[in-house]
Amino acid sequence: MDALLDHAIAQLRRTTAGAPVPCKICDAATALFDVVDFAKTCHPRLYPAGLATVPVYYRRCNACGFIFTDFFDDFAPQQWGAHIYNDDYYSKVDPAYADQRPAANARGVDQLLARYRQQTIGLDYGGGSGRTCRRLRELGYAFDTFDPFGERSLTPEYAGRYNFCTAFEVAEHTPNPRGFVQAIVELASKERLAILVGTQLHDGIVSEASRLSWWYAAPRNGHISIYSRRSMAILAKRFGLDYTRLSGRTHLLTRRWGRREAWWFLARGKIVGRLGGLAKRH
Repeated sequence: MDALLDHAIAQLRRTTAGAPVPCKICDAATALFDVVDFAKTCHPRLYPAGLATVPVYYRRCNACGFIFTDFFDDFAPQQWGAHIYNDDYYSKVDPAYADQRPAANARGVDQLLARYRQQTIGLDYGGGSGRTCRRLRELGYAFDTFDPFGERSLTPEYAGRYNFCTAFEVAEHTPNPRGFVQAIVELASKERLAILVGTQLHDGIVSEASRLSWWYAAPRNGHISIYSRRSMAILAKRFGLDYTRLSGRTHLLTRRWGRREAWWFLARGKIVGRLGGLAKRH
């Protein structure tokens, strides 16, 4: 923890120096918005393990509303492992990571793609342990996974042919939003493409009064980039993609899809999921 505190002090010195920090999405000016303790989690109690006494400052873009911290921008891989994605993270901070979330993610993809299974060549970007990919393969999908810090299972003949990519709870973890989308686009097909992004938007939740009391702004969970609807649309446009939002946490970035087609694709998946849930209960 001493090393993390030293990092925080160095970061604070840079912050108080007053150098302008441009938005990571649209390059507009940003301003300090709030500070939380490093130990803040997505747990309902926010600080179940107490405070770490390490301040993490978040900024907000004045133009697109993107909220982010640059605290982790220069983190080396070993620092991520030492301070974020370690045994405590997987056992206490995010226990759903191991099985619950991969199973839910695979079900959600199947609800969307069941009728398109034969035409789909899929890639789960930021797939962690690869469990979502393995479940989809068991269901008969041509699916690979790529995680910068985790499992990488790529089929050589699928290179450059991925036409449906998923990024579940990845966008909020990246210190480089543009790099995150660019990495997917570079791996994917240059033709028709859909990228399903699962991340919570802050529109209607975060305000001048509430600041970052919202549970989702949680450095200990690795939630360091918090998007608005506008920032998500701008991010998509930078890569020639269209943005379609079904809910505050489900987003589709597409190329060569009609807007109505994209919306109905998401809506149909949601309806199928609800009907499946009702059938199970009865």
